[in-house]
Amino acid sequence: MRARWMRSAVRSAAAVLACVAAIAAPGCGKPVMMHAVSEADRAPISDVRVYRHVFGFLRLFPGRKFVVTGPAGDAEVMVGPANTNLTILRSGFEPVLVGVFERTRPALATGPGGYDHVLLYDEIRPKPDNGFELVMRPVRRVPMTLEVFDAATKAPVEGADVFGSTFLYLPQPGVEQDWGFPPLQRIATDAAGRAALDQVSGFRNRVTVRKQGFQDAVIAFEGRDIAGPREVDVQLRALQVKQVDFVVVDAKDGRPIPAAEVRLGEWRDGLPPNPNGWMKVTDAKGRTGPMPVPDIEPFLLSVKAQNHKEWRGAPVWRSLVDGQVKKLQMQRK
Repeated sequence: MRARWMRSAVRSAAAVLACVAAIAAPGCGKPVMMHAVSEADRAPISDVRVYRHVFGFLRLFPGRKFVVTGPAGDAEVMVGPANTNLTILRSGFEPVLVGVFERTRPALATGPGGYDHVLLYDEIRPKPDNGFELVMRPVRRVPMTLEVFDAATKAPVEGADVFGSTFLYLPQPGVEQDWGFPPLQRIATDAAGRAALDQVSGFRNRVTVRKQGFQDAVIAFEGRDIAGPREVDVQLRALQVKQVDFVVVDAKDGRPIPAAEVRLGEWRDGLPPNPNGWMKVTDAKGRTGPMPVPDIEPFLLSVKAQNHKEWRGAPVWRSLVDGQVKKLQMQRK
């Protein structure tokens, strides 16, 4: 009896996994004929990339695979009954997100920060009535002027780096590299602490203001409904610094680990390295020597060493003492 139940359970599980795999595989499901046109004159748009990914029980995030519209603006994409996202990109146009769901509309409705369109799988009609007109808007660039000053002294900050970056609106996190985003903008503030860059429509916008000795200032806003030019005041907080000597040791026997890479401030935001961060290789005694440790936020510390698991932590800056030796223990692989 138990054996029959086990065999039945295995067959059921295999069937479920096969079903999920079939839904995720290219070419399964129903075809949708995307017809990309310009909002201005309804002219067809070629070279539009339609990325497809499924999320749910098995999350298959967006990658490099896509279909491309031809000269008539058409491209056929297969969607399955599982929740499917279509991310549509074309240089010079705002990105478009289409959510495909099985029967009922999702809690996440269309609108800013969500989907531009929602399709119900059961309502997709067979060929040749499976067309979907995809209206794409040209990207707008609207200037934004920043005035950067010291939060304590109110003096203008000259020479601060201002970065303008853009990201897709993705209901689920995914791969966002090499997707043809507008290039990173970079400009420095002048003697009056002023700098101007573009607000980019259709994308999530993030402006980062950075200068050595100061905490980063970040302005995030959505670019789907940019009203027009604007001016923004930005305050930079001066950092406090403590000198700390880090010693890296093996957690099992306490021996020092030479040639370990100790890194403060690991930024994965697509920007150049933060000038307030650093990387130091430990000496034969496993020590970095006194290093400047500012009260940056987020305060992230990481250590890499041969034959050891990477150590990552966020010590409380207030608990550090100027001039102290801070021990970091690493586990062996």
